[in-house]
Amino acid sequence: MDTHRNTSNDSAGPFAAGRPILIRQAHIVSMDDSIGDLTGDVLVKDGKIVEVAPSIEAGQATVIDGRHKVLIPGFVNTHIHLWQTVMKGCAGDWTFNDYLQHALGSAGKQFTAQDVYLSTFLGALEQMEAGVTTVFDWAHILNTPEHTDRAIDGLQDSGIRAVFGHGTPGDDVGKWYYQSTTPHLDDVVRIRKSRLSSDDDLVTLGLSMRGPDFATAEVTRADIELARSLGIMSSMHVAVGMYGDYTANVRALGKAGLLGPDINLTHGNRLADDEIAMAVDAGVSISVTPEVEMQMGHGLPITGRVLGAGGNIVLGTDVVSSVSADMFSQMRFAVQLERGLANSRLHEEGRMPERFTLNARDVLRSATIHGARALGLANRTGSVTPGKEADLTLLGWDQAHVQPRVDPVQAVVFHGSVTNVHTVMVRGQVQKFEYQSLNRPEQTLRDAEAAGARILEALALPKSAVI
Repeated sequence: MDTHRNTSNDSAGPFAAGRPILIRQAHIVSMDDSIGDLTGDVLVKDGKIVEVAPSIEAGQATVIDGRHKVLIPGFVNTHIHLWQTVMKGCAGDWTFNDYLQHALGSAGKQFTAQDVYLSTFLGALEQMEAGVTTVFDWAHILNTPEHTDRAIDGLQDSGIRAVFGHGTPGDDVGKWYYQSTTPHLDDVVRIRKSRLSSDDDLVTLGLSMRGPDFATAEVTRADIELARSLGIMSSMHVAVGMYGDYTANVRALGKAGLLGPDINLTHGNRLADDEIAMAVDAGVSISVTPEVEMQMGHGLPITGRVLGAGGNIVLGTDVVSSVSADMFSQMRFAVQLERGLANSRLHEEGRMPERFTLNARDVLRSATIHGARALGLANRTGSVTPGKEADLTLLGWDQAHVQPRVDPVQAVVFHGSVTNVHTVMVRGQVQKFEYQSLNRPEQTLRDAEAAGARILEALALPKSAVI
């Protein structure tokens, strides 16, 4: 057993294995239109939500007091690079070009397999502490098969739900990301046949591909076909930044019949309107990571344009070495930036807004049920629905900064923070309770800090590039 392994099954205090859990008298924001919002109880048994009702008999269940608290589905973070957790705090002043040079061009070469484990494990714990129960871990640090295995170990040991996005090595950015002619690593086939062969486990497999902006059309087609032959979803970065004349690569994918609901596009800031419409019509999911897009020069988030095409965005945090790793921040960035852009257009016409096209409930859906749907997991998670697995986040509402609680949804989106996260449950397993993580080994923190210091020292960055 790994020394960092999650032992919460053995040491979770009152949450004995096999014992039902009753969350009593919380304000439930279910994200299920057939249930709606209510003040009531949620019964969890054998990892699943078995009942949602105004009142449920506790029986032998362990009771969690939900009074003065808001229960939501666990957040779904559709785009994050967990391997960069040990580099946190170094990239806040980096441009996108800096990021390509330092993170993908240099830092990736310094990561040992154990560094990848520590970073992935600690990053997953951080996500759960922030109320996130599901991530798409876009792992482009797979320098060797051992790196791949240790990344998967980190996810599995943490207890988080994850789609492990099998990506590229992180040791040669020129080979893998500049109109690459190199096909995806065939080691993904080994992973699919062995460690991540099941689609029912907490950690499942996806493909993090370069896509047409970073690889040739031939390689992109081959990568998409590889993912489909393995029966897994795929994700790619598209239309990022201002690099010469724009090439409508997503339009080409659509005309080639390669778009579909098993594909996730991330960013898409320069996508043409017809490309967005084509993607939405094909059922493609579109991940917006608004905070880092604002920082690094990706371009304006396409939230409003996706909504205008009849689609829904989903959210991610992306580069944890530079921006907030929590979904509260991303929800606020997404909704207020889109409102600001819409208001600016109205001002140019000499008008003021009469209503908003994106509201608090919309963006909470993007952070929960829409995200689950994007990852192919909506039948298992993303809403407080009987029969689904119990991925739940209970938010405490007794602090001054969230009082009074007039509208619980607006309170979550516009006033909530990591400090409000009282309880987090993944497939019925309590990972955080009474504002404390149940799985935060001190040795992991020390080892991760040492790894990050060693990696950054090896980069020999000028001081202004680090602080």
